Amino acid sequence: MDEDLLPLMKAAKYLGISNVKLSQLAREGAIRYATSPLDRRLKLFRRQDLDTLKQAQWQTEHAATPSERSEL
Repeated sequence: MDEDLLPLMKAAKYLGISNVKLSQLAREGAIRYATSPLDRRLKLFRRQDLDTLKQAQWQTEHAATPSERSEL
């Protein structure tokens, strides 16, 4: 298997989220995926797309205003 493609379980672990959450994000169109030609149930995620999603998640978590940061 191409190392740039990760199956759902490995992709979820890479992102630090649950399999269910990643599957939900895929259904909602928040991240693209391909299906394996040998097993249509297998969702495959590109590492580049996972990195983009991870970066967006980090930016959202760290986008608090200075006053919100002081409350944390």
